[in-house]
Amino acid sequence: MAQGLEASGAAFLWSLRERARELLPRGFLDQTRERGLVVGWAPQQDVLRHPAVGVFVTHCGWNSVLEAAVAGVPMVCRPFFGDQRLNGRTVAAVWGIGVGFEEGSMTEEGAVRVLETVLKTEEGKTMRAKAGELKASAAKAMQPDGSSMLNFNTLLGFAINSLTKPHK
Repeated sequence: MAQGLEASGAAFLWSLRERARELLPRGFLDQTRERGLVVGWAPQQDVLRHPAVGVFVTHCGWNSVLEAAVAGVPMVCRPFFGDQRLNGRTVAAVWGIGVGFEEGSMTEEGAVRVLETVLKTEEGKTMRAKAGELKASAAKAMQPDGSSMLNFNTLLGFAINSLTKPHK
């Protein structure tokens, strides 16, 4: 991924644990310091909501996928295990707001290709538009009279009702 980021020329913020940072290619931090920042931790939701964010490279954990969708940010999907593969397929094939690394394409060329797809092509423009629509839909659902709040209140009412009802 590091070589792809370097070759892409894209500006980036990369949250990478300290011990993983030791695996970066020699000179990577120096060669990208004018347009990139590698940190040990970043407030993901705040970062995703920033208007400068053009794409989110993610392992496709469900929380990360939802945070990016709510922020309206298209994704490059790099799942590792478990539900992450299904989540990545949902992002790319169902919602149309992302692209995945194809099997074996986690190379410099593959990383450049997926980043450029999202950031520089008509397909990427469509993804960004769909991500914006999903963001608006999520915001509407979270309003006091939105579907998420109504469903939550229904669940809460059910729970309260079953806790206060005498059990037989």
